[in-house]
Amino acid sequence: METVAHQLQAWGKLRTSDCGRETMHPLGDHMLDVAACFIEAVKERTRLRHAFQTVAGRALNEQDIERLAVIVYLHDIGKANSGFQAKRWKGSAPAGWPHRAGHGAEAIMLLGDEDIKFRLPLESIKTWGADVFSLLLASFAHHGRPVSKPLGQDAIIWKPVRDREGAALYSPEDAIAKIGEQLKQAFPLAFESSGERLPSKPAFVHLFAGVVQFADWLGSTRLFFPYSDSGTSRTRTRAAELAADAIASIDLDACIARTKLAQRPFSFEAAFNVKAPHPMQSMLGDKELGPLLILESETGSGKTEAALWRFLHLFSERKVDSLYFALPTRAAATQVYERVRRCVDRLWPSDAPVVVRALPGYQSADGNHIISMLDFEAQWSDNPDDAKAATRWAAESPKRFLAATIAVGTIDQVLLAGLMRRHAHMRHALLSRSLLVVDEVHASDIYMSQLLEQVLSAHLNTGGHALLLSATLGSRQRARFQRLAPNSSTLIASLPVDQACASPYPALTDGAVIHALPDNGAPKIVHWSTLDAITDSAHNFERIARLAIDAAKQGARVLIVRNTVPTAVETQKAIERLIDEFDDHALLFRVGDVATLHHGRFSRQDRPLLDAAVEARLGKTRESREGCIVVGTQTLEQSLDIDADLLITDLCPMDVLLQRIGRLHRHKREASERPEGFRKAHAWVLTPVGKSLEEYIEKPRNGLGRRENGSGVYTDLRMIEATRRLIDEAPYRVIPRDNRLLVERATHPDCLLTIENELGPKWKKHGQELEGGQGAERSLARTQALDYSKPFPDVPFPDDERRIATRLGTDDRLIKFDPPVPGPFGVDVEEIVIPQYLLRGDVSADAQPSAITHDADGFAFSLDAIQLRYGRYGVENPKRLAQGRGLI
Repeated sequence: METVAHQLQAWGKLRTSDCGRETMHPLGDHMLDVAACFIEAVKERTRLRHAFQTVAGRALNEQDIERLAVIVYLHDIGKANSGFQAKRWKGSAPAGWPHRAGHGAEAIMLLGDEDIKFRLPLESIKTWGADVFSLLLASFAHHGRPVSKPLGQDAIIWKPVRDREGAALYSPEDAIAKIGEQLKQAFPLAFESSGERLPSKPAFVHLFAGVVQFADWLGSTRLFFPYSDSGTSRTRTRAAELAADAIASIDLDACIARTKLAQRPFSFEAAFNVKAPHPMQSMLGDKELGPLLILESETGSGKTEAALWRFLHLFSERKVDSLYFALPTRAAATQVYERVRRCVDRLWPSDAPVVVRALPGYQSADGNHIISMLDFEAQWSDNPDDAKAATRWAAESPKRFLAATIAVGTIDQVLLAGLMRRHAHMRHALLSRSLLVVDEVHASDIYMSQLLEQVLSAHLNTGGHALLLSATLGSRQRARFQRLAPNSSTLIASLPVDQACASPYPALTDGAVIHALPDNGAPKIVHWSTLDAITDSAHNFERIARLAIDAAKQGARVLIVRNTVPTAVETQKAIERLIDEFDDHALLFRVGDVATLHHGRFSRQDRPLLDAAVEARLGKTRESREGCIVVGTQTLEQSLDIDADLLITDLCPMDVLLQRIGRLHRHKREASERPEGFRKAHAWVLTPVGKSLEEYIEKPRNGLGRRENGSGVYTDLRMIEATRRLIDEAPYRVIPRDNRLLVERATHPDCLLTIENELGPKWKKHGQELEGGQGAERSLARTQALDYSKPFPDVPFPDDERRIATRLGTDDRLIKFDPPVPGPFGVDVEEIVIPQYLLRGDVSADAQPSAITHDADGFAFSLDAIQLRYGRYGVENPKRLAQGRGLI
């Protein structure tokens, strides 16, 4: 070993100020910080410890934890190479230093260097288990993805750097030797010769990789781990103190929140400010229920509150440390986020767990909004010394959302735990602590459902809990979920249609058992009729407008749901033209003084205004007795608390139609509270002329049918035809009594096959194409999924992760306006999402909005050669409008 008085010390973290001043955190000290975070995160009382023991198949003792901590400590050992240390200079390193290098593959290279690796106690470490090398590889993957073995890496990076006289300026061997000594001193129990061998099951190694990634991220946060003072070294005791404070600050340890909750008895009435729970909601508090539950109940029956009640019981019983509430859309997540916050405020008057809105770009924690700073840091208020800022650590990055005690977001954050995307392991590990609630589980397509199944399987295998919510889940998909439950037979059969229709509803499925639930109140009789007016034409738009205006003039709250944005906009315009004739503009839906409609192509700044305005006009508490008309798309189907007197809707699959019908007569009211002609719930369902759907096979439109590339809104015309027949079969249905029958007869494969056989070759070909496309989607999902049952070294991530997405066909472009531009509703517009199909190849990837001009209703702008405008109808392409091709 070479000793030189002024030899440079290996750094693990480095910060250079604008004035060139350098502050450094020694490599060994940083690695000790991260190891301490790991130990603190998996203490005996935590659910992470339980997850490790579940996948290991045995309890872990303190020697096991210390040995794992040693492997965690070695996560950054690759930084000791000379090429990495050369990064201490912002520009080019002085002469004699090798080219800059990383520290992942370089760590693997170190393990093969016979001249240096002996400075580490690797021979002892090898005796700890049959597959310690996989654990080391998992530790080296702390930046979020497995590290590949080095190819053609120059061995010079592990050689000393010398000055012109030959004296060592920096020696990797000396640095490794110091690290080896620190390692043995800090973790003596790990190196005792007795003890069991570390678990080596693939699921254990994958889980370990995720916790290392979390520990490294937390241990790299300067807020919690200040750099060591010059000339001093971190002790294990000091690192443990800092780690304990960090874990407590971000609420990863649920002990404080759990203790506060237990200080006084909590009740459903107190949690949700209601007189009493429904029987369905009470049942979710049963301690004997299994880890995977499926709750099926009609829209508006209180499933959200039931899910939160389930969490509170599991949380208080130490069966979970956290909650992630997953929803299909941002709008739905925003709505539920506020409801969850209100519940938490009621139950935790002080020291409440932070509630994170897990929406990338719009994250929030306890109502505080993030301010992005330089160097990937964040500020939570105008006061940089905000005392509670540390508690919101989990909200500062989407990859950390699942570290929160309570988080509400989209399903995408969960699906990313099952894809070969960076930090998937960390998401998986943090999710293992949680009750995972997936709302509107029926809303997922085949690709997303397959991904969800694989995430659920991995989550349940760690001892996690999950609750799936749906109003309209088909029996085939329910059976697929049932097979994932621990100790559940993989032979759970898909029911034939007659048995599926006879299954109870509402229902709670626990493993193989389907429990019937009592209805939540009086049944709702819904009358429905078809109207051949779905096809785009001025005549049909006017027919729909007159129907809506006639009802609104009688005082009805009318909800119109179209399948596509273009038809929704044209419907709105037709209504406005007729209202101009009647001079009764009070019937129009407005945001402030601006007449508009509701769909997904408004800016993220305007969507909350639209949501609030819809609920003000059609919500539970009615602000006036005047009639009104609200036009929109699928954005009105979920989460918004809408109570319409009349529904006009495009034909759509039965499960979707029932969601829309759930917004009709949603709340029980006295007869006098509804207009005389609308005291019975009635829905007009818009259908093609002659009710024939066959031409939609060749020419999809109105959101119905499958395009050549397999895309579309509602691609399965067999389901659409089955739905149409069920509407014509009976003039009314009883909700929820008929929900099961309606969904099964419109979605069950046996029923779809009957329609194919009855309607002939075109329909059979359509069915074959659909089945082929669905098979391809499942295959793609399996190919892109991260298989936690495979050995860790056998799951190399692809080079281009961007091709791996949580949803298919979502290549939308996010356009940012800097500075923000005044929008049509009095709020500055910062961002607009534009679908890629509109832009095609005409817009470069880095195009920014330019040539912005303002008018009374909004503003116009350009993206390269494409002209767009944003106003009260959302984003429009004037050129496409002039060509009769509609809006985005």
